[in-house]
Amino acid sequence: MKATRAVMVTGASAVILAAGFAAAPDPLDDCVDGATADTCGDETAQPGATSSAPSAENSTNPDPSDVTSEGVSGTFDGPVVSNIRGDYQVRLTFTDGVLTAVEFPVAGTDASPSRVVNDMALPILEEEFLEEQDWDVEHVSGASYTSPAMFESAQGAFEDAGL
Repeated sequence: MKATRAVMVTGASAVILAAGFAAAPDPLDDCVDGATADTCGDETAQPGATSSAPSAENSTNPDPSDVTSEGVSGTFDGPVVSNIRGDYQVRLTFTDGVLTAVEFPVAGTDASPSRVVNDMALPILEEEFLEEQDWDVEHVSGASYTSPAMFESAQGAFEDAGL
């Protein structure tokens, strides 16, 4: 009896959650093409989230004179993004304007739940960033704090790269 009730509650919760995501408007739909979160308001940040600019000592951003006509090459650190689940940061490497490597130097906390979520989510995010060649990829299910924080950090790295 308890198992049946648990299955029903879990199923109903999943349906309600899925319906909420499907019905939720895209917060940047009102922005014009080419607008950034800065010009439309950063409505994608988690409540209480803050971010800081990447430190110059951690970033190996190339001199603009190093940019070839083929595209930018170098490694770019996104800003560290903080939320109630910890700090998050993405490091992106570009070769001739193509994203070739993704690293996560800062990811959540050492708490077991954070490690479990990140062990599942970070490889998926890495694959999506590389496949899409963009910071704006699909959220990873179950990574409600990791996904948006990593997107925000990756967006900063893409902007620093001029992409």
